[in-house]
Amino acid sequence: MQTFVPHVDFERSARALDVKRLGKQRVEVIQIVRALTVPGYAWKNHPAVLMWRGHEEALGRYGLVMCDVWVDLGFDDTCAATIVDDLATAGISPVRTYDELAAAGALPPWLFDDDVRRSHRSALVRKDADHYRPQFPDVPDDVEYVWTVRSEAVIARERTKAENAEKRRLRTVEREAQLLLTQQAADRRRRSAAARKGWATRREARQAPSKGQSLPLVGAGGCRVPRRAGRVDPGRPGSTPQGCQPVRLAHSPARTHASSNQGSLASA
Repeated sequence: MQTFVPHVDFERSARALDVKRLGKQRVEVIQIVRALTVPGYAWKNHPAVLMWRGHEEALGRYGLVMCDVWVDLGFDDTCAATIVDDLATAGISPVRTYDELAAAGALPPWLFDDDVRRSHRSALVRKDADHYRPQFPDVPDDVEYVWTVRSEAVIARERTKAENAEKRRLRTVEREAQLLLTQQAADRRRRSAAARKGWATRREARQAPSKGQSLPLVGAGGCRVPRRAGRVDPGRPGSTPQGCQPVRLAHSPARTHASSNQGSLASA
């Protein structure tokens, strides 16, 4: 449902339309007039209806102009009488001319909105490019309709849509936060495991004897001399605990051979 106004002037708009749409506009006006004036009639909340609310007489004049141009093109018309009768039933009679309505400020203000007219031109180009592209060469064919009013049902749907979008956004934020916490916990576990491994490695390094260091003294009774007891000199009386014998690192063959040679030279 739509009343096309590619131009401010009703007659100019009517003569711009192709025959199919021009004929349909007459029927559209009857439906919108009844939706605005007949209780319980359908389409009451359609934006094409709401745009004309409070401007029923101007809508009637728009429809009558469409009928006049339709007849000028050689077609029979029965819609004009219906429009006049329906408006009269609603207490609107007679219907003033376009110029009279304009002088009285009784035309809908959106009629002078460039964006509204541009959106209608774009829609017409989409519907029939061969007919409308020469008339509107600079208008793209993908401009959405500009509705200057919204019904309560439309507002409610938009509110619900916005609320659902906000809920989805919050769920996404919560999910991302949970993933971040999980990742941080995993990172902490990895760092803790690495720290424990490093501590164990350092402890083993401290406990292992360094190169050239004598092993702990082990006595016959299994006694051990702790490192903090000091260096043990087997050649010094009293340096070895009672009942313990020093355990030394094994000498390499090369070292033993060298020592034997030195002893032989000393004997010679």
